[in-house]
Amino acid sequence: MLGSQGHGSREPPDSSSVLCHSDRVSVESIPKARALASFIDLVEGLPQVMAAAKDVDGCYLYVNRGFAERVGRRARDIRGATVNEFFAPELAQSYAAQDAEVLRTGRPLSGHLELIVRSDGRLGWYLTSKSRLVDDDGAVLGVAVMSVDLQSQMDSAHLGLASALQSVRDSIDHPWRVPEIAELAGLSTTQLERLCRRTLGMSPRGVLQRLRIEHAVRLLSTTDLTAGEIAAACGFYDQSSFTRQFRAVLGLTPGAYRRSGTESA
Repeated sequence: MLGSQGHGSREPPDSSSVLCHSDRVSVESIPKARALASFIDLVEGLPQVMAAAKDVDGCYLYVNRGFAERVGRRARDIRGATVNEFFAPELAQSYAAQDAEVLRTGRPLSGHLELIVRSDGRLGWYLTSKSRLVDDDGAVLGVAVMSVDLQSQMDSAHLGLASALQSVRDSIDHPWRVPEIAELAGLSTTQLERLCRRTLGMSPRGVLQRLRIEHAVRLLSTTDLTAGEIAAACGFYDQSSFTRQFRAVLGLTPGAYRRSGTESA
């Protein structure tokens, strides 16, 4: 999920998470409580994880503290709301489509890479997984969602890698090559390849691409630079390459992303 910025005032997050109920699924429903209990126990105390449960209509039944912090709302104010209230229209549609596919097919979404706004307002990469929630009788109650902050995994996995990637961020317009990044991390190219795939689920080239797009998203949101200027500032070969890679990763063009942020402000 990629949170849009400027969605009204940012209230401090509530001190506790919320398990809500609606006319469709009451909180007294024992099967529902059982279906959610293990999920809540798993994610409640993990600040680096955004977690939520939604009913079959896409309304939030539960969000953990990490989710509430990142959307800048109190957890109790999120219950009953949908993604349309927290994310830009085109992005909200893509998240709803993911949910619908999981509900329809029963196949989980696993390790989907997405940009999300962290609690400090900066963008970061998360791995998102979704699966159906079912009661004891097998009836579908909704969708469970969990997004894990990759930065926390990088920081804990290898100090040299985290330092090297910070250097890349600091000079993102540089034409970086994988051997350069490996040298900064104190690793061989082969070791860097293995470490990135093990901890981040992608190659070093994939990580570099994501860092460039991360910076591009920030510039699209905070400046009036043209697409060509942003492409150069982020180290892409040219505007065409920038647009192609941006769309491949985020599902919309840079121009569409900028418009969606304006519309949701």
